[in-house]
Amino acid sequence: MTGRALAILAALALVPLAADAQSYRCVAKDGKRYYGSTIPAECYGQPVEQLSAQGTVVKRLDPAASEKDRLVKEATDAKKRAEDNAARETARRNRALLATYTSERDIDDARARALEENTKAISEVQTNLEAIRKRQSGYQQELEAYKGKGEAPMRLRDDVKSTEDELTAQQQLLQTKKRETDHINARYDDDMKRYLELNGKSASDRGVALGMDQGQTVTGKGASSLDETRQQYEARRRAAKDRAEVERLDREYEAARRRSQIQQQRRSTSSR
Repeated sequence: MTGRALAILAALALVPLAADAQSYRCVAKDGKRYYGSTIPAECYGQPVEQLSAQGTVVKRLDPAASEKDRLVKEATDAKKRAEDNAARETARRNRALLATYTSERDIDDARARALEENTKAISEVQTNLEAIRKRQSGYQQELEAYKGKGEAPMRLRDDVKSTEDELTAQQQLLQTKKRETDHINARYDDDMKRYLELNGKSASDRGVALGMDQGQTVTGKGASSLDETRQQYEARRRAAKDRAEVERLDREYEAARRRSQIQQQRRSTSSR
């Protein structure tokens, strides 16, 4: 084979390599255009064009756009997660509602019990207020007796201050309990509304509202599984209520014991 033939063959072998050759170019921050077989350092962070061997643009790389797309995707995913969490929480509340009540009468009865308990609590606070005001009146009479005779004993002044603090606390509690009446009615109004909406749905729609597979039959009344769940829920609720009441009574007893102990110590000190 002649030398000329070898040169032709070598040139032909290089043609695919030339065809596959690519380069990159960009306009950097300094406004200048840069080229390179790899992305030039001046192009980092800037839009880059990938060129074919013929110099045509085959691809555009934009880091800013990619970052924007990433942020948009993250925001979209976060919104979807929040919506899913909200849907799950709504389904959980709906299941708890149907597990708690088997009829509209149940809701009315629960409302009546809650209002009755709150009315009883208001009455107890009012009784406490009357007792505190009575003690306060007695202390005020004792203070009057010291007018013009010198300063009242520390014990008496402490009792007056303690009584004022108790009176303020009980008055605030009374206002809270009175506001609770509106909260109770609003809560059971919401329960009744959701209960009627759920039982007015078709079986498939109710299944979706309860977070179950679409088309699964879910009833709001008479289902043994729901009855069992309702009973368990009520038992837990009553147990929690009983524990809270015991803890409240313990706190009141301890506070009264401490007040009595402090008063005894003060009397013992003043008598020496």
